[in-house]
Amino acid sequence: MIGSDSPQSGGTLRAAWPGWQFIVWVLLLAFPSSGLMQKHSGLAGVAGYVAMVAVVLWLLWRFGACVAPWLRRYFWGLSVLLLAGLAVGFAVVHPIEDGRGLGRSSDRDDALNLAVTRMAEGQTPYYGSDKFAGPLSVLPGAVVLAAPFVALGNSGYQNLFWLAVFLGAACWWCRDRALALCLLGVPLLLSPAALYEYVSGGDLLANGIYVAVFFLVALRAWSNPQRSRWSGWLACVLLGLGLASRPNFLLLMPLFGALLWRTVGVRQAAVAAGLVVMVSVALTLPFYLHDPAGFTPLLARGKLAVIDHVMPSASMVMIGLTALLGILGGWWMLLFPAAEWQQSFFRWCTGVTICPMVCAVALASVWGGQLDFGFMGDRFGLMYVPFALLGWGGRWSLGIESLRIGEAKEPTA
Repeated sequence: MIGSDSPQSGGTLRAAWPGWQFIVWVLLLAFPSSGLMQKHSGLAGVAGYVAMVAVVLWLLWRFGACVAPWLRRYFWGLSVLLLAGLAVGFAVVHPIEDGRGLGRSSDRDDALNLAVTRMAEGQTPYYGSDKFAGPLSVLPGAVVLAAPFVALGNSGYQNLFWLAVFLGAACWWCRDRALALCLLGVPLLLSPAALYEYVSGGDLLANGIYVAVFFLVALRAWSNPQRSRWSGWLACVLLGLGLASRPNFLLLMPLFGALLWRTVGVRQAAVAAGLVVMVSVALTLPFYLHDPAGFTPLLARGKLAVIDHVMPSASMVMIGLTALLGILGGWWMLLFPAAEWQQSFFRWCTGVTICPMVCAVALASVWGGQLDFGFMGDRFGLMYVPFALLGWGGRWSLGIESLRIGEAKEPTA
């Protein structure tokens, strides 16, 4: 339940090395900012940044159990302080950034603002060449979800809203306010990519969060035997809307379908997964059919195609590998029971979402003869971070003895 702590919230400090999960945790949180760090300080800066992340996370693991009671006691005050600080930071820095100062801005917020405005005027949100923003790369779901914030003045406001939602979802998932605060605050403050995306008003933070949260809500709705008749279907509609935001998220559907199969059986899983896909297609297809040549999300493959100079058709191979990983993950989840099955789902989602980024960096590094994180300069890694936080951010990260996170006893199909 949101805002309530488990009676087992306490724990003792671990004396041993945190293990391989710690290494994964460090790399997952450092990777999204690797491109920015290399751009401004070279590979030495990347190495120093990874070391800094490792030290901070080790200190959190080593001493987190000591500060956890204090974080739980002052949870509401600290949450308000964190979110208010983010709001003030956006209000102060975003106008400077949007005026092409500091980091020279991002056009993601301008693109969504223009897309929502065009749709409200009865036009297609997919425009041609524009002096304010590049071609819109998101699917219609992202435009719909950004619309309320554009009505308030700027699509960039959605980041603050979804960060607050993630804090509530983390409380619900982890059953520990201290851990929820750490899962939101620590990665955000450690990540130059996340901070820059936030102050520039880009949508990658919000996009990753709402897709992960919609998956969480759908899984919980379908795994609850006492669910209402409509909760599972409404969750699927929301998930379909969220997946219709960027094409890569649709590759997570085999994982979702496999987990539902384990939870509620093949028939209901097929119907629920079918509803999710139907909502995504029904929202996207009319815009594509209206003007196939002008459907600019198809041009987004060009962001992966920059690696084609290294190996012909490398971008298509990466997409194929990512799809195959999603299918293999679904097969694994279906056949091999996991002690924490929903946590395993989010770990597989992390792997599928990060796969093309790792492939692009690996190919560029092989081609250049040294590590090259340039592909990560556009902060694409922020899309997988919410999945990583839900899948890898266990209670061990606070140095607290293991407790199953977000789990109920696995139902039998």
